Amino acid sequence: MAADTSGNQYKNAPVVGVLMAELIRACEAGRDHDKDPVTFTMNYTKRPCNIGFYSRLRQINPDSSFSVIG
Repeated sequence: MAADTSGNQYKNAPVVGVLMAELIRACEAGRDHDKDPVTFTMNYTKRPCNIGFYSRLRQINPDSSFSVIG
């Protein structure tokens, strides 16, 4: 489940829904997203989006501001 309580980033909800659907579909089909990150093509830009970028296992960027992604 993806949920939010503020008005910030609600405009991203449609793409997050597609992203989550692709991730769930791939994992339920047996794909190990931790070892082989799911990538999907965005509908309008036709650009690939590597969902592994948001992985819980990604390395911490020491130069990050540690604020929200977005």
